[in-house]
Amino acid sequence: MAYRGKSATPPPQVPHDGSYLEEYVETISAMPNEIRRHFELMRALDKEAGSLKREVDEMEKKIVSDTKRRKRDNSGSSQEVETARETLASKRQRAHQMAGEKVQISEQAYNLAENYINKLDLELGKFEEHLRTSGEFSASGASPGDQVAAKPDEEWILARVQEYDINSGFYTLLDEDDQNKTYSVSESFVVMLEGARLTRGEEVYAIYPDTTSFYPAVVTSAPRRSASAANGPVFCTVQFHDDADETGNNPDRQIALQYVIRPPEEPGQDT
Repeated sequence: MAYRGKSATPPPQVPHDGSYLEEYVETISAMPNEIRRHFELMRALDKEAGSLKREVDEMEKKIVSDTKRRKRDNSGSSQEVETARETLASKRQRAHQMAGEKVQISEQAYNLAENYINKLDLELGKFEEHLRTSGEFSASGASPGDQVAAKPDEEWILARVQEYDINSGFYTLLDEDDQNKTYSVSESFVVMLEGARLTRGEEVYAIYPDTTSFYPAVVTSAPRRSASAANGPVFCTVQFHDDADETGNNPDRQIALQYVIRPPEEPGQDT
């Protein structure tokens, strides 16, 4: 395989924290009960409608049977049949009315949930503006200065975050092999280097020694610290694909864990 330039250097550590909209959570605490009430009403209407449908089916059968018998025997009162038909029409009208009520209740439940969602969007906007104004806002994802794995073209490389646009979801990245090169890359093609928990036999992407490119590999030994440096970096032993020498031997290579990632799930890729 072809290898890219200089070796990787560890990224600076950037702290991250988070906050919660506790007051808003309290305001929506009643929503599940309200939604449940609407669904209970629809369930009650379903039960009544089912019972009514069975009555209508039985009445239709009886009217047809009585009409045939009356014609055959030339007996019975036509008034009885008319009365039965009027009762049947009334029940059908009630069934139609219940269907309309169910539609209204479902629309009310939908509108109720939509109102809460709209309120959440509004409150989140206010909360974000407050954080921006107070200087406490921190966009999700990698921060400026963080090293990341990125795929600006055909291969995954090591890059450093220059800027992240939360509105578009795109990163501006510096190529760690040539920092005169910058890329605009969608967050879908950027992976934060967080040091995954890996097991022997797991397929990964890892930076090949003395390069800044990620290549497919397999873990041959679980990550561990060097015995001579208890507080040093954690290393993972891997074998790179297509890395065999002229004798066919594929060597184990120790790679800093922060530069070993699981195979990224790319948009449009079959899972």
